[in-house]
Amino acid sequence: MRVTKHGAAAERRCERRYALPVLEVVIGSERFRAVNWSMRGALIYGLCDAVGARVRGEIGIPGSCEAMPFTATVVRADFAAGNSAICFEDIRTERIDFAAEAAALLQ
Repeated sequence: MRVTKHGAAAERRCERRYALPVLEVVIGSERFRAVNWSMRGALIYGLCDAVGARVRGEIGIPGSCEAMPFTATVVRADFAAGNSAICFEDIRTERIDFAAEAAALLQ
C-alpha cells in the first residue's frame, strides 16, 4: 500500500477486498472468521499455521450448508494482531451465491 500526496492510502492489490458478507474459514478442525477476503485470499482472525504452509479447508457463510473447499498457502502471520493471511490456490469464491445465502440466514 502506498500513500498519496493527500495522505490517503492507495490500494495496489489486483483484487478488491470485502468485509461483508462475513465468511467462516475452516482449516482442519479449527474455525476462523474472515477479517476480509477477496477472490484470491483471506485475512482471518487467528493464527492457523506457519507462514509458507499449505493448508486445505472450506470457506462459506456461517450457518450455511454450502461451503467451498480450498487449498491455500499461509502468506502472513501477524502475531501482534493475531491474524493470518492465506492465498487461495484453487478456489473461485464467486461460485458461492453470497446474496442468496445471506438472505436465507436473515429469514
